[in-house]
Amino acid sequence: MTFREATATDLPVVENLLIAADLSLAGVQPHFPDFVLAVQGNEVLGVAGLERYGPHGLLRSVAVRADQQGRGLGQALTREMIERATAAGLETLALLTTTAAAFFPKLGFTPVTRDKLPAALQASSQLQGGCPASAVVLHLALPQGGLS
Repeated sequence: MTFREATATDLPVVENLLIAADLSLAGVQPHFPDFVLAVQGNEVLGVAGLERYGPHGLLRSVAVRADQQGRGLGQALTREMIERATAAGLETLALLTTTAAAFFPKLGFTPVTRDKLPAALQASSQLQGGCPASAVVLHLALPQGGLS
């Protein structure tokens, strides 16, 4: 399994993965250049996306194909996105989830309230209604100067 950037031709496959995972498609297209796929051969096994707002990022659309779940792929995708966000010089990474609130703290994210998120993230479609108000908000401060 390897990671690669999503391309325009991957959009239908990604949308199907997100629909199957009951995740929002709102805002996917404008941020698609910052989506990463987990692939094996020509098969897409999972996806994760990043929305950038100045020095802050929103991790979104982490989804793994149903027949690949439980194998650590979601963790690997999330770690890959943390590494990419750090390498890009982002200071923080946040996410909203309705189904995986117990998953992300294992990777260093801590629960916060929406009002504690950086103001720049309010531009995200996810915070403007793409993700319900009942979603759990998690936040991660990224290491400055890249990973050592």
